Amino acid sequence: MKASILREARKLDIIEYKLPKLKANEVLVKVDCVGICGTDVSVYRGDYTAKENVILGHEYNGTVAEAGEEVSRVKVGDSVVSQASWGCGKCYWCNTGMPSYCEAPNMLGRTIDGSLAEYIIVPENVLLKIDKDVSSIEAQSAVGVATALRAVDRSGLKIGDSVLIIGPGYSGLIMMQLCKLAGAKDVVMVGTRDSRLKIAQGIGIDLTVNNKQDPDWEKNLLERTKNIGFDICIEATGTVPSLLSCMRMVKKGGTVVQFGTSFNKIDGLPQKDFYTREITLKGSKGGYGFYPKAVDLLEQKKLIIDPLITHKFALSEVSRAFEVMDKRLDNVLRAVVFCNKD
Repeated sequence: MKASILREARKLDIIEYKLPKLKANEVLVKVDCVGICGTDVSVYRGDYTAKENVILGHEYNGTVAEAGEEVSRVKVGDSVVSQASWGCGKCYWCNTGMPSYCEAPNMLGRTIDGSLAEYIIVPENVLLKIDKDVSSIEAQSAVGVATALRAVDRSGLKIGDSVLIIGPGYSGLIMMQLCKLAGAKDVVMVGTRDSRLKIAQGIGIDLTVNNKQDPDWEKNLLERTKNIGFDICIEATGTVPSLLSCMRMVKKGGTVVQFGTSFNKIDGLPQKDFYTREITLKGSKGGYGFYPKAVDLLEQKKLIIDPLITHKFALSEVSRAFEVMDKRLDNVLRAVVFCNKD
């Protein structure tokens, strides 16, 4: 089969790859569509470690092509999506029901080969069946939806809450929709790119703000809440200034969720606010526990995914796909790669 491997930072090659023999509990999936997310780009740049000559890609959908002799949950011809990572099953965290904290996780496109290939082999227990009338563009979003669901769940959102999301990226735009579905009364999206804010406007946001163009955006938004602040603030950019803005914009007793990933240390965190304003700050990692709900929402057509996909490529064009995402060319929001189409 054809597969895309990462030779070194920012160098991808298409090769002929021989698949290993299928184990009894494994499934061979013919890959349809792969979404390129920020983690993939970080591995591509060399910012995240990965095994040598790794096949990138961890957000995908496909069709079962072959099943091992012990496989019973899926069969040949089923449409499926997959978890992006799973626990080792041996460490303290896996044995206490928290595999998302696993000390030696299996991570597609990092520790094990991923989905940017014509086929992928994965254990049966990480696959979920999905209705065939869910398009490949929609189905590849299952991982993104699951991670966004986990973040919204950790926020403790209640019906009638007000929500501020900083970062109208792919995940932020999915979280915005999930907040509305969960009953938020007022959801505001803040970002710096009008192209992305326009997408938010088209899929149901209550208000967008370009904080690059409005230096008084925090003051103006606080006035919108009668200077009370937002019940929930979600940081979805992975930048310290955005997190500090969330800390200033959340109301007393409110919750800030740190969703964006970053290696930065946080200077200027107002420690006294945890006491005087009783703010709760939570992290959110991965989508463990929320994949079935993600599939349900996609099957019920509750989410709008198509406008979030701005660029489409064939597997033969994978180098260009990563260049576009890496350099943020042509107002890209999300690029996908079709692995079995020219």
